Order: sequence, then C-alpha cells, then structure tokens
Amino acid sequence: MAASPRGLDEVHRSPLATLWSTGEPENWSRGPRSGYLWWPAAGGAPQPGTWQEAAERRLAAGLVIEPGGAVLHTDALGLHELNVRRLGDALYFSARLAPLTTLDRDPLHVDWSAWANLLVMMTPLGDETPFAEIRHMEPATAWRAGRDGGPRLDRFAPAWLAADPSRPPAPEDVVELIAARIPHRAGPVAIGLSGGWDSRLLAALAARRASARIEAWTTSTDDGLDLDIPRARTVAAALGVPHHVVRPGPESWLEEHGEVWRRTQYQTLHHSWAMPYARAVHRLRAPLIDGCLGDGLFRRGAPAEVTGANDPGRAREAMWRALSTHFPRQEEVWARGAGEAIAELGLAAFHRVTRPFDGHHAMPVLSRLTTRYRGIFTSPSWLLGPETEVWLPFADPDVIAAALSVPLPAREDHAYYRAMLGYGAAGVATLPSTNDPGERPAPGPQRKTSPAALSALAGSVAADGDVRDLLGPRMLATLKDPELRARQTRWSGPLYVLQWASMLARWRARHGSRLAWTPLT
Repeated sequence: MAASPRGLDEVHRSPLATLWSTGEPENWSRGPRSGYLWWPAAGGAPQPGTWQEAAERRLAAGLVIEPGGAVLHTDALGLHELNVRRLGDALYFSARLAPLTTLDRDPLHVDWSAWANLLVMMTPLGDETPFAEIRHMEPATAWRAGRDGGPRLDRFAPAWLAADPSRPPAPEDVVELIAARIPHRAGPVAIGLSGGWDSRLLAALAARRASARIEAWTTSTDDGLDLDIPRARTVAAALGVPHHVVRPGPESWLEEHGEVWRRTQYQTLHHSWAMPYARAVHRLRAPLIDGCLGDGLFRRGAPAEVTGANDPGRAREAMWRALSTHFPRQEEVWARGAGEAIAELGLAAFHRVTRPFDGHHAMPVLSRLTTRYRGIFTSPSWLLGPETEVWLPFADPDVIAAALSVPLPAREDHAYYRAMLGYGAAGVATLPSTNDPGERPAPGPQRKTSPAALSALAGSVAADGDVRDLLGPRMLATLKDPELRARQTRWSGPLYVLQWASMLARWRARHGSRLAWTPLT
C-alpha cells in the first residue's frame, strides 16, 4: 500500500480477498455472487453475473465473491494491466508493477523474453512483464481462491472465437453496430482525429447526431512526415467540426519520453511521442473518442506468407516476421549471440501465445489483437487515461465478433473497410488518408532524432556496462560519435535498438537496488 498511489480506500475485505482502490469500482450482484469490476472498455452491456461475462461482455478486470471462494479476473483480450505476484499461498495483484516489487526483500530478476518482445513486438507477450517474478494476467483468465488450498488458474474461450466466416455481416450492419457503441452525452465530446480511417469513421458517426458537439484533436506522430495534420484538417472541415492541433516543441520527445516510459511501466516502445497530446487531452474536461483496435479488427488481412503456409507452425512464424520487420538482425548491431537470442526468445513467445489460434480462420487478426495491441492499448489506458474518460467504440464484444466473421479474402485491398467507410462516412471516405498506397515524400526531421535526444539515449546506454555489452560494434560506435549516431538512426532498426537499450538501462537504474542481473546469453 505504501508503494501505491495516494488515496487508496478499502473496497472489500473478506477471509479470502481484500481489495483497495483509488476510485470506486463498479459493483454488481446476481444470486449468491457479487463482484467489482474496473476499466470496462465496453460500456452499456447488461450487468454481468459471472467473471466470464464481466471479462467478455464488459472487457473488464474485476474481483468476484462467491460462496466459498473469490475470483480475480482480467478482460477477455488481456489488454488491461493486471499484474500478480504469488508468495506462498497468497496472490498479490495490482495495476502497477512497483507495489509488487516491494512485498519482500528478495532479489528480482530480468525476464529476458519480455525484454526481447519489447523490441521485437513493441510489448511483452502473454504473461510476461519486465520482472520474472511478476506476471501479467493473460486473456480470459482468472485466479480462483478457495478454502481448500492456494490459488488456481481458470480459463475460458470467449464466444467471439466461434464467429462464422460463412455468414459475414454486411458492412453497413457493422457500421451501425459501432455507431451504437458511441455513448449519447450532453455537452462537448472530443475525438482524436488522425489522418487514417478509424478516427474519421468514428468522427462521422458521432457528428451525424443532431445534438452532437464534437471537437477534433490532432497531433504530430513524429514520423517525419506529419501527414496526419493536413489529412485530419481536411476531414474536420468536411464534417464541419472545430479542429485543434497540438504541435509539440522541437525537443518535446526528449523532454517527455521518460514520462511516457514511466506511465506505461517500461512495457512498450509505442507512443513515446504522445505525451504533449495527452496533456492537452487531460485539460479538456470532456470525454474523448479513440479509434483503438479498429485498424487491427477490420483493415488488415493476412500476408501471403501466412495464408500460403502449409502448416500452423510456419503460419505463426510468417506472421511473427510480418509483425517484426523493424527488428534489425544485422550482426554488427549486436554483440555475439545477442541478436539471435532476442529473435529466438521473441519467436518462442509468439508461438506460445498464438498457438491456440491454429486453424482458426481469423488467426492473423487474433494474433495482432493478443500481441501488438497490448502495447497499443497503453495509450488510452495509461496516457490519455486515467485522467480522461476515453470511449473505445471498437472495443466491444459484438464488434469484435463481427470483425472475426469477416473472411480474410474480403479484406484484400481493404475492400470491406472501404465499404464500411462508404456507408458510415460517405462525405470523407475518399478524402486523402495516411492509409493511401503509393509514393510518400521523403521524411523530414524527427524530434526523437534531434542531436540532444540521441545524445540522451546514448548517454544512458553508455553509463550501463551490462546493457552496453549487448550491442555490437556499429551501435557501440554511435554511443561516442554524434555524426555516426545521426547517420545510423536515419533508418528505423538502429534507432529502435537505441531506444530499447536506453529503456532497459533506465529501468535498471530505477530498480537497480532490487535487481539481480542475469546475462541474456
């Protein structure tokens, strides 16, 4: 409790479970069961009656009290940060990792598979966290405590896994389903409007309501192109909604990336550019509509290497390669054996997490949702939230089931999603988008590659000999030579490695007194 945020109140105490919270969790009861749930990504659903219903229908984590037992559960996609640590017959749980590191004085260890996936997949996979002793609760799982012994783990299969691709929903029906998931709210509502398709669809659906008071907010994603800003401006003008642009300062990446890493608990390389935008959203005092999950659910199909693979193992490996193209495998980037070890750990974890989807018609979609999107989801939950109320219309069990009913061939050339846009956002469907194929302009300067930003990243790596020992001659040279550093980071591979190594070094500095270092190879 001392390591947790201020304002903790005891919500529940019984012989088998105790719950403290900084806010008031939603509570429910049905028959002999009662429960608390938090972080429901899906709103408006009926009150649950079991932990499985709370996990699937509300996409929430929670605690259930039932005759003779207590159940701690996460959501059915495993997106929420619910972390556990078992000591003897007691299971301690927290949204934050830090409190779970203070339960005893024993040394903690690096989970190298988690750190490998932080680079390869941009986030840990499955039950991984940066600490070997602390586990992330996997999708659709629960720990059950009873009077007959220590906690045991339960699992269930969400109903959307049975989605039938032989009877796909019409695009217009899916659009209306998504529209119904946008709450009606008196007063202003903000929407994060990028240059892509997800946010413009949601903006069009929200703006079509007669009483709507919508404001659009856009920022630079620090990709050197900034196409989001002019694309979003055009969409906002066509929809007739006010448009606000957050323009980060030239050194905002340097100033803010540490805060992003801290808030996301060193568990993703995504969003390091997003803090100025998040701070602006925190000041709105209005709910924000976010398009998280839309891209993964509807737009993307499967690479040919995946659909053409003749066995499930090859399909999984092809999917892993398609999702990890930013991971550099060149020998000169890594110390001997380090790159191979990271790749092997990453692929093994990907196999472990996605093997349950072998033979499923939507394996590529499910693979993305249960791997990369754990890191992507940290933006609405830990950057935009918890200060801001964030609405996620795509994060709904019925929307997910509809998406998984769309056959992979129907997604080719984004045909299905284009049909959705043509129906739900006809006035802006054909406006220029960051999803458009074709040549792109050469990227300009990026805030994360300013000399000062690169120098700070290199300095943190250079100060940690154990992290430095993971790098090969090319990367080691960049730590000392600013000109070489600038040249190497013009392509994404070395830049990702430098960011990852800096994150590892800063995580070690933060927890160094508790960590027992185990070499990668």
